[in-house]
Amino acid sequence: MTQRLSVERLFGDPPLFRNLPTGMQIAPDGCYFAFLRTAEDDRERLDLWRCEASGSAPRCWVRATQLNSSSDAEASAAEKAERERRRQFSAGITSFTLSPDGQRVLLCADGAGFVMDTADENITRITPEGTRQTQLRFSPAGNHLSYVREGNLYCYSLDTGTERALTTDANQAVAYGVPDFIAAEEMHRFEGHWWSPDESLLAYTRVDESPVAISQRFEISASSFDVIEQRYPYTGEANARVDLLIQDLRTGTVTPVTYAARSDDYLARVGWANQKLAVQVQQRDQKQLTLSFADPQTGSLEVKIAESAKTWVDLHNNFRCIDDERFIWTSERDGSAQLYLYDSDGPRKLTSAPGRVSSVMYADEQQVLYLGWLEDPTEQHLYRVEITSGTRTQLTDAAGWHDVVVAPGARWYVDRFSALEMAGHISVATPTGDNVTVLEETIDQDHGYFPYRSAHRAPILGSLEGPDGSTLYYRLTKPDVTQSTHPVVVSVYGGPGVQRVRNEWPPLTLQLFAQRGYGVLELDNRGSSNRERAFQDPIYGQLGEVEVADQVRGAEFLRGLDWVDPQRIGVFGHSYGGYMAVMCMAKAPHIFQAGVSVAPVSDWCLYDTHYTERYLSTPTANPEGYRSSAVFPYLENLRGSLLLIHGMADDNVLFTHSTKLYAALQQANQRFEMMTYPGSKHALQEQSVSVHRFELILDFFERNL
Repeated sequence: MTQRLSVERLFGDPPLFRNLPTGMQIAPDGCYFAFLRTAEDDRERLDLWRCEASGSAPRCWVRATQLNSSSDAEASAAEKAERERRRQFSAGITSFTLSPDGQRVLLCADGAGFVMDTADENITRITPEGTRQTQLRFSPAGNHLSYVREGNLYCYSLDTGTERALTTDANQAVAYGVPDFIAAEEMHRFEGHWWSPDESLLAYTRVDESPVAISQRFEISASSFDVIEQRYPYTGEANARVDLLIQDLRTGTVTPVTYAARSDDYLARVGWANQKLAVQVQQRDQKQLTLSFADPQTGSLEVKIAESAKTWVDLHNNFRCIDDERFIWTSERDGSAQLYLYDSDGPRKLTSAPGRVSSVMYADEQQVLYLGWLEDPTEQHLYRVEITSGTRTQLTDAAGWHDVVVAPGARWYVDRFSALEMAGHISVATPTGDNVTVLEETIDQDHGYFPYRSAHRAPILGSLEGPDGSTLYYRLTKPDVTQSTHPVVVSVYGGPGVQRVRNEWPPLTLQLFAQRGYGVLELDNRGSSNRERAFQDPIYGQLGEVEVADQVRGAEFLRGLDWVDPQRIGVFGHSYGGYMAVMCMAKAPHIFQAGVSVAPVSDWCLYDTHYTERYLSTPTANPEGYRSSAVFPYLENLRGSLLLIHGMADDNVLFTHSTKLYAALQQANQRFEMMTYPGSKHALQEQSVSVHRFELILDFFERNL
């Protein structure tokens, strides 16, 4: 008997899919790799697992319940912010690090740090009872730990068991060794301090939020109402002041690195290049990015690269130092991200279009291994490029999406793979083609998803010609066609920096719709990521224009399918997707009959500096762009049914976006439905909230489509 997936079962325990490993790390000696994995009985707890390089079956190495991590201290605001910025929604062992010598493992749980000896697997708590830390990490030789507590940076000697405060004057506005809000939320720089290779120096940030005006944010929970004074950097306004310092741990001498040519420059990336500090700096308008090497004794900078663009320069994590003279870099200067080798003679291009380099995974004197694509952006593969000859070899074969971690010396790698009809597959592989499967999500009779397997609807991939002639890729999940026509929900994100259409195992939330008779279309419009610059740049200066035009093109394609009811097309999205749901409903009311908008941006003047200014400049410089990118000029055109959802403690897309939208809709005498979640932040990840939210959404579409 066919059994359809219920909302309660999807979000209930035990988890249907325990998720494939996250945070994979390979031991320095290459003998094993470790990863985090959802516990068998609790979807919100992560345990640490270990698997030998030989390919033997993985074993649970440390259960979170083994750690006495309970603390009387409530999670600090900094800890909550770090987890929110990292989109880290599970408890248990939230992060781990293998020591450089492979003899220890650093485990983090509930803000506490533990060290496990890999020989006897004895676990010792390092951080003091009753305290909570962030930014825990090993020093390069594994002799020390560093971490931040209550805004100050500490160093802990594993040899002597003593803790040393490197800074002492943190306060409500000033913190050391952490990323500022913009760095973590928008630049995806989650680090705030960096050890030199010989452990003698520690570079770290001093973040001063006092230049950012205090604004009041209301967090409404089930039984309380809190007024949060938050220094939120609204677009066009001041950012936090971020200083970069280098401290000599032997003498205590602190040397400032004056990285900013202008007072509002961004500290984008930091890392050590042997004995020099590599510093990436982005201009406030994001049209220029420089890579410089800083002398740790003087703090003086030597500029190595200056990238520029007419729109914006994307940040990446692909700088790799080979030796004192050579390093690897990626650039989009010729229209798509490609590899470059820099040496004393300047840059030499190692790869060319077609295709795109996404992530450099390994580099040495002979070769570079990277993830990217050649012909099809819906797939991701591992490639090797020989530095001398430029010969490129594709190392992964199976069609789909590959994420890898490469072992020291590139002797082998761990391949995490999935495809449209492959839930998950982990293998240990070598560049010569040897491959051993170590973990696979096989949906057999013992698997939690087995009762719903016969009702599962596998999607298909395809492409369309967009309004400007560009290629738009889509993923379409077709229902079991049991009647003449069916409704379709367009599941949209639509914003920059995200790619939804991939040849990978899709989210099971799509099955909630498909198994109830809805088709589901996902389409990556212009402006979305992992494409050439000509595809990303059209959103510059105004948002919500070409993105909506491309989604309308997708809906027109749907209306031409014989199983689709052209009068029953809805749209659903979260965050930028929530913004897109409202814009699609308002700009194309003849197409979209119903829409669900979750945590939408309604007014870009209420969003932050780095993200918004990248595409719209400032409200002063581009007032018309901000006006026409907001939802308000188009609300009078709404005709269909609209459901608005928002968390009442959202510190990313502030709840103000929705309250302003509510008021505008009411003033325009537009009817709408709404649901708010007390205490929930942007992701709305709480188990009970997830169940309630999706049951509400399904009910809404049932009534309106």
